[in-house]
Amino acid sequence: HRAKFNVGFYNSLVGLGREPGAVELDAFEVLNGVGADGVQHGAGPGALDNFWRSVENLTTAPGRNIYYFVSQASPLRKVHIRGQLRLSGPVGGGIYDWGYASGGFTADSKIDGGVEFGGQQQYCTRNAEIGDEAAYKHGAWSNVLIGSKGMYKSEAGQLAKETVIEHTERIAEKPYIMFEECENKYYLMIPRPEVGKRGVSWERYSNDIERVDFENVYVAEEGASSAAVINAKLAEGKHIVLTPGIYKISEPIIIGRSNAVILGLGLATVQPADDAPYMDSLIFVKDGLKGVRIASLMVQGGEAGSNSLIKWGTQTPRFGAHTHQVDQRPGYLYDIFCRIGGDRDASMPEVRTDKMVLINSSNVVGDNLWLWRADHEMPDNVGVKDSRHKVINALEVNGDNVTMYGLFAEHTLGHQTVWNGENGKTFFYQCELPYDVTQQNFGDQGYAGYVVADHVQAHALHGGGVYSFFRDHDVRAQCAFRVPEGRSGITLQNIFTVFLNGNGGINHILNGHGEECSSESQGRPHYLSDLSVAQA
Repeated sequence: HRAKFNVGFYNSLVGLGREPGAVELDAFEVLNGVGADGVQHGAGPGALDNFWRSVENLTTAPGRNIYYFVSQASPLRKVHIRGQLRLSGPVGGGIYDWGYASGGFTADSKIDGGVEFGGQQQYCTRNAEIGDEAAYKHGAWSNVLIGSKGMYKSEAGQLAKETVIEHTERIAEKPYIMFEECENKYYLMIPRPEVGKRGVSWERYSNDIERVDFENVYVAEEGASSAAVINAKLAEGKHIVLTPGIYKISEPIIIGRSNAVILGLGLATVQPADDAPYMDSLIFVKDGLKGVRIASLMVQGGEAGSNSLIKWGTQTPRFGAHTHQVDQRPGYLYDIFCRIGGDRDASMPEVRTDKMVLINSSNVVGDNLWLWRADHEMPDNVGVKDSRHKVINALEVNGDNVTMYGLFAEHTLGHQTVWNGENGKTFFYQCELPYDVTQQNFGDQGYAGYVVADHVQAHALHGGGVYSFFRDHDVRAQCAFRVPEGRSGITLQNIFTVFLNGNGGINHILNGHGEECSSESQGRPHYLSDLSVAQA
């Protein structure tokens, strides 16, 4: 199809073939703040506000460069770009010589002409392949390449560091929908788990995918499909596809069987109904299940509050009974975007939750999560003030062997991420501390961007940044990362801090180690490179 698509807010551009080559377009683009020449005219806000969209399972025209200037919650999955992928545009001058962009995510994709990260503050690339003569280039601070083929090209004097992980330890690619034209039927496609993956696999294994007839899929619709209806369909053994819309629920969606799939389309949104009571969680996965997959959802807090938006299990490993045994049928979270506030102005009641995602079970894999407490509100982009829209933690992990590929956590009022389980692994982490807190309710409490509990013996974090923008008050955070020392099983690679703007700063990178970040080094990363905490 000789068509070019501008991918807007809450839009998903998705091919319906078995693999990307079945659907070919001329191009897709996101050019907010960018001219037709692909040049971003002025650094700010640039792509900083380009959220909540996606492109999946298609191919673009040969030699066509793709301008996809986005930030969080805008994944590219299973695409074949037969030119160069450009993720931000040049502007000239300023700190980076590029327009601002605050990170993104690409997975299971081929980009023949390589990737120009440009001014992307940080970017996560999992299982990509680029052409033999191409390269991954630039980026402002951090580029994390996981299980990807091709070389990152460093240039003299650049601030960015690359974190290269040769293989993706374990992953099953995200479920998707295929239309079989010869049968005039739709199928839900469920890729099988892979270990040690490098590059894409759809060229090799496109036939080795579980294919589910839509007779076994319930297609939910906004307004017509309550949580009770969805739960009943899950209990019948059906998978769930949520068509685009806002699903206002008065009771949790409960997954009670192994291998169940919930797949959202067009950024389907789950949130409490206006009159909903307090709920322990909005989406709950029962204990002891294997192979559950939840994908492509926006999940929002409500006025009555909740303990968490997504809760996976209730039983946590007993202290001293942790296991490093990795299950080959883990559960998966893909493209999960949690939001507390931001869609309402200051005259409306606030929304709240204690935690956005709570993982109590072991063996869960996350693949691109943005957990965001709003820093600004509609309709006029006014800043959220005085700890409005209360949420304590973005992510709490109590289970063992939990892995995150591409974790973004921002602005919560306590520790952003808390990890209590053993053998946890995070590949790429991006975090902004809250804008509107005070020294008394944040800095003096010792809150940090990423916290591993004192009892944990084994943990790994590869490529993680925590940023300071204390907009409203002079706040000094004690450290960005808080991790037990003297443990040979805890490894940190390329962790750093950046002072973005505002007041105060962060005293140390890790515990009491590393440089201060403050206004004197605005926009420049402070790194602690490869470090086993036994050496700290």
